[in-house]
Amino acid sequence: MFKKIYLSFLAIFMAIIILTYGIEKGKEFQWGNLKNMGPNINSPGKDEHITFMPDGKTAIFASIREGGMGKYDLYVSKLVNNEWTKAELLPPPLNTKKDEYDPSITPDGKKLFFATNRENSDKYWDCDIWVAEWDGEKWSEPRLYDPIFVTANLPDWGATMPADLKTFYFSSGRAPAKPQMVQMFQSKWLGNKWSEPEVMPEPVNSGEWEATPYVTRDGKTIYLNTVRGEKGKKDVDIWKFELIDGKWTNAQLMTGPFLSDKHDYDPCISPDGTKFYFTSNRDGTLGDSDIWVVEKIYKK
Repeated sequence: MFKKIYLSFLAIFMAIIILTYGIEKGKEFQWGNLKNMGPNINSPGKDEHITFMPDGKTAIFASIREGGMGKYDLYVSKLVNNEWTKAELLPPPLNTKKDEYDPSITPDGKKLFFATNRENSDKYWDCDIWVAEWDGEKWSEPRLYDPIFVTANLPDWGATMPADLKTFYFSSGRAPAKPQMVQMFQSKWLGNKWSEPEVMPEPVNSGEWEATPYVTRDGKTIYLNTVRGEKGKKDVDIWKFELIDGKWTNAQLMTGPFLSDKHDYDPCISPDGTKFYFTSNRDGTLGDSDIWVVEKIYKK
């Protein structure tokens, strides 16, 4: 008797969970108004590529501003009482006198990827993907992540991974990218090593500039910035692609608050999925480029 009651209760409980999840998952929403993240995050310089720890309460981003160690540096801010604290420079060896930029925290919060030219020339273009690991209190000393993602004298940057950590997406200047261009590449985890990176097919790549991707936790949507569009276009926009039946398809230009006649790039979605962050030098910035946010508004 007790077993039957228990099983009935469990069935009802699971039904409630499934129903609630299904409603939330399929709940209609629209993107709200665009907001500048304000002076605690943004500066009179260039502020770019925000990323978050899994709880959404720690943000790391790249910036070129006064008081840094090099040109591009990594900064951190905490969410306290629903407000972001004044961004602070991350200490060495995370930052050096060279460039550190394009940070990306893995969905489990255990790895921080970023691009740097610290062991290369002083050229911003000559960068590799490095990684630091979180021990629960601090980030480890960074190291070159994997030689398979290194292209001599050319850029490799913009690492991003879904929650299962089995696919590594990044942008690179390696072939078949045109000179002074980057394209999207992917690599699969084989159990003990990464597969040789492969250029992603159309429509993710257009043969022009495709960079700084962000893949959603479920691995089914990729956002990136690209120069595709009308002939002679100079500014970059954010585009969205969906993984359907194993193929990337359904290319969509992000319009509305995400689109301007300036550069719009470095997409990132908050860990809870309710906010969309990106970088833009559109009118209203505090300096060169700022980090902006758009929040979901759920329809009643």
